[in-house]
Amino acid sequence: MDKIIAVVTGGTRGIGLEIAGAMVESGACVAVTYQGNEQAAERAFKKLSSLYQNSLQILILKGDAGDPKVVAEHYNTIREKLGNINVLVNNAGIMPQKTFEQISVEDWDETIRINLSSSFYWCRQVVANMKKKKFGRIVNISSIAARGGGVVGPHYAASKAGMIGLTRYAAGELGSFGITVNAIAPAFIEDAGIFVDWPEDKKQSLQDKIVVPQLGKASDVVRAFKYLLDSPFVTGVTLDVNGGAFMI
Repeated sequence: MDKIIAVVTGGTRGIGLEIAGAMVESGACVAVTYQGNEQAAERAFKKLSSLYQNSLQILILKGDAGDPKVVAEHYNTIREKLGNINVLVNNAGIMPQKTFEQISVEDWDETIRINLSSSFYWCRQVVANMKKKKFGRIVNISSIAARGGGVVGPHYAASKAGMIGLTRYAAGELGSFGITVNAIAPAFIEDAGIFVDWPEDKKQSLQDKIVVPQLGKASDVVRAFKYLLDSPFVTGVTLDVNGGAFMI
């Protein structure tokens, strides 16, 4: 198999950064994208560089993952500097908490564009070469909200449900080419997403929603990712990383 060249969208914080770090530690070349948080990007580069001596094999690319022109530019830059992409992690996303009464049309469109359309834009860029090489791994980071509604809002739930549909279709079309396409649906990951800024007492309220004695960590999602990365016979599935929340 060729050297692993991985892309992690939204990879400068939380789950994306932990996945990128795991890939770097395994010796892969890794490109991460981010939308605009320069401080997070700088911290991410320092962290990833500390894990791998050759920082020339790490790219941090600024731009909107929900813009197909930006995605095409990023794709071309990565191919030029690192090589052909064979691992794609669609993690970029926003999660503004709003109810039906609060959400605007613009909020809806922006969430679908960044959370769901970005995944399609990236898939359409990488698939041709993956098919040519007869190998590829695509992992879409969905959410428990895709199947249970969640606490963020209808826009977020719909975007994450769409990722599962995209996963299943892509797995069926691409499986014969040695490309697996899977999803991970996390929940209550205390060091990622909106939960990072929650006070401890508010985080504690989440404990009633799960059956294990602690909230999840981004590292728990990384374990699921590593399994999918190493599993050529697993495709079209969604791994739930939620502390047993479906049983409550």
